[in-house]
Amino acid sequence: MSDVVKISTPRLTIEGRSRAGNESWFRVKELGVALDIGRCPDVLVGVPHIFVTHSHLDHALGIPFYASQRNLQSLPIGTVYVPAENLDDFHELMRIHGKLESTTYDLELVGMNPGDERDLRRDLVVRAHASTHRVAARSYEFLEKRRRLLPQFQGESGEELARLRGSEVVTTADELHSLLLYTGDTDAGIFETTTAVFHTDVLMIECSFVEEGDQSRAARYTHLHLDDIFERADMFRNELIILTHFSLRNSPVAIHVEVDRRCPAILRERLRLALPEPHSQLFAGSSVR
Repeated sequence: MSDVVKISTPRLTIEGRSRAGNESWFRVKELGVALDIGRCPDVLVGVPHIFVTHSHLDHALGIPFYASQRNLQSLPIGTVYVPAENLDDFHELMRIHGKLESTTYDLELVGMNPGDERDLRRDLVVRAHASTHRVAARSYEFLEKRRRLLPQFQGESGEELARLRGSEVVTTADELHSLLLYTGDTDAGIFETTTAVFHTDVLMIECSFVEEGDQSRAARYTHLHLDDIFERADMFRNELIILTHFSLRNSPVAIHVEVDRRCPAILRERLRLALPEPHSQLFAGSSVR
């Protein structure tokens, strides 16, 4: 059975796979982006924007293959976003691969610092945040640009608003609405550095460890444990929360059973697991807490 998961939200279609130490990648079709690249499955070759959270191979190995395949398929140059601290190293990586293959790769590499923003489309902005991990890491927040009427003009007729705009009076302002935030690998420090995790519509957050007794292992490898999330259950205002990056030490069945057994009632209907069906959604009914 394939372990690629597909999760649909009211606005987004998210597909991919994420198992710790093995491979992590997701495609968000409506945004035209990939979240991490894993080994670069074929479905990601046509995606113009790749957001790599950090340099570990299970998240970043496929970058040279991505550049090569886009060249072979005569696709426009792709853009890969990486932590700014690693930008020079990724340039060097591409240079070495070019030398090994006696070719030149066309690839736009962009370094992202926490707080950096870039326009991806007229209506879409990405913002980088700090993730806390063993190496430099970013989380990525995707925000929709919305135009709103300024308060002083609310209640005015359409004719009057048109007249004002014709007189070059500014009647509207842009606002940003958070559609999606993807943490990549992190530990509980992200709850201090990136409070947007609690408010974005769709939160994709790593949860490598779920078993009782694995808290120290999670801390050692700077990953999240299920307890780190459930202890903050009352803080999440998201429409949907997707847990990703589960350890391969646990089967999909075991992960599902443990999360289902311990899930607080306030999260139950909003929680999804990045696991293949039938393990993605929790059972109906009340939880133990």
